Amino acid sequence: MTLVHHNQTINKFVFILLLALTLGACAKNGQYRVDHLDGNCLWGEQDCTQSIVETYPEFDLTFIEFTERGNLYDRASADHVLRHIKQQSQTEDGTAVFVFVHGWKHNAQFNDSNVVQFRDFLSLAAENNLVGRRKVIGVYLGWRGNVTDFPVAKDLSYWGRKSVAEEIGSGGVTEVFTQLHEILVQQDEFAESNGPLYKNTYVIIGHSFGGAIVLSALHDVLLKQIIAPTPNLGEGPHQCKKIKRFADALLLLNPAIEANRAILLKEAAARCQFGKDQPTLMHVLSSDGDTATKFFFPVGQYVNLALPKSNKRLKRTINGKQITLNERELDVVSVGNLKQIRTAYLSYDKKSQDWSYIRCREDLEGCGIRKSYDKKNHFPSNKHEPLSFIKTDNVFIRNHNDVFGCYFQSYISAVIFQTQSVDKGYINNSSAKSSKEALGCNHLNFDIKQCFNSQLDEYECEAP
Repeated sequence: MTLVHHNQTINKFVFILLLALTLGACAKNGQYRVDHLDGNCLWGEQDCTQSIVETYPEFDLTFIEFTERGNLYDRASADHVLRHIKQQSQTEDGTAVFVFVHGWKHNAQFNDSNVVQFRDFLSLAAENNLVGRRKVIGVYLGWRGNVTDFPVAKDLSYWGRKSVAEEIGSGGVTEVFTQLHEILVQQDEFAESNGPLYKNTYVIIGHSFGGAIVLSALHDVLLKQIIAPTPNLGEGPHQCKKIKRFADALLLLNPAIEANRAILLKEAAARCQFGKDQPTLMHVLSSDGDTATKFFFPVGQYVNLALPKSNKRLKRTINGKQITLNERELDVVSVGNLKQIRTAYLSYDKKSQDWSYIRCREDLEGCGIRKSYDKKNHFPSNKHEPLSFIKTDNVFIRNHNDVFGCYFQSYISAVIFQTQSVDKGYINNSSAKSSKEALGCNHLNFDIKQCFNSQLDEYECEAP
């Protein structure tokens, strides 16, 4: 039996079992947000449960939905959202757009737990002055992550939903991300010639299979950006030119996608030495408390790859260091759990009652890399590298579904300051609170740990 036939057999078995278990309990396979194409829904005055744009006093929440093949359900809906954002981006105060791509077992339903959490996050972002005077707008990218309300069948939908997530990532999501980039980033760069301006903010967050969608959608875009400044071929490292950001913050939270999907990006970045003005292009954060990607994801991958492919040991020379990559490991380990590409470890030290941010280029054991094999084959982590693969403890992110906790919100704030300070050398239209500049968030003395700590205080996060 070939691997293809084997996987087809597994998929047929899972499909038949799902069909038997979910008869009469299927989640909707269609667009949830269909109302108010002609305008926005004012919360409190109208029923916004199916609205494309929910308008609140402090923020707006918008929706763009995709079919299982990665196509827009309704281009008119997407155009309405993009026009709304473009209009706000051209105002004096500008806008801060937070895009969230949800994961497995979720959708765009009004009371879906991810929708509720994202709505709360946007409210707090506006209330806590996260982005200064900018109008906060959320873009919820919806897809059919939930196929049934039957608990057992939900768990068995893993394989089908993973393949759907990857297909969606190779579809229309890239177009939406690129259009927002043109509106929010390119517009700022064009306007900069007329004087200092950093009017708009663009943040992308992908969780679980949503992280897989984001990485699939932007992989080639990021790879092209990273490769472009490389002056010549060879082992490296080479002094490379600064790479412009795609977004002010691109964060994958507990992403459920194999490490093999990111290894090309890591290899390309490792061949370069970047200057101190290089912003981080992507942050991958995976928690020790995330049993879903740490344990269950490899099990799911092993089942899917039960008949072995021709797995090879790949030899690489990175900055003079010989390392070996195992293709089987790259296939079954999630991107956030591959120790060979880890760049830092973020944790809370109970003794000092302070947060610790240990860079893996300085202390491999301190960032959780203890086995001799992992040390021997760990990618050299260059200073100012544009990709961050960060492991966190279960205080920062409690578990797989801890999406918008106060600590993560503070980290997002620190990342926005990092990108904008190193990219432009100043922060305009930000909060007037002086502590943000005093404690490591200013471009002259930026420090990710200090800035993160200052944001914890700013947003009054409870001590662990």
